[in-house]
Amino acid sequence: MSDDLKPPDLDTWQRLFDDQAYWQQSPDAHYSQLQRLADELLGQGVIDLEQWQTLRDQAEQSHKDSPAVNVAREVDNPEA
Repeated sequence: MSDDLKPPDLDTWQRLFDDQAYWQQSPDAHYSQLQRLADELLGQGVIDLEQWQTLRDQAEQSHKDSPAVNVAREVDNPEA
């Protein structure tokens, strides 16, 4: 079965959250996808409202941090 056909779970959300390449290359899309997955998990009853808020807060903080981290990496290694 394809990953696209399986319902999302917390591991799916965590793998996406930990995907540094996606986060660096497309922080807005990464953030949107994390929010969408959190919403799906809540809607399917996989997580409760408190867990949903925690996931959304983590995604938001990661998104807020992305510009500073990306600039710092570029300054540290402009050839990358």
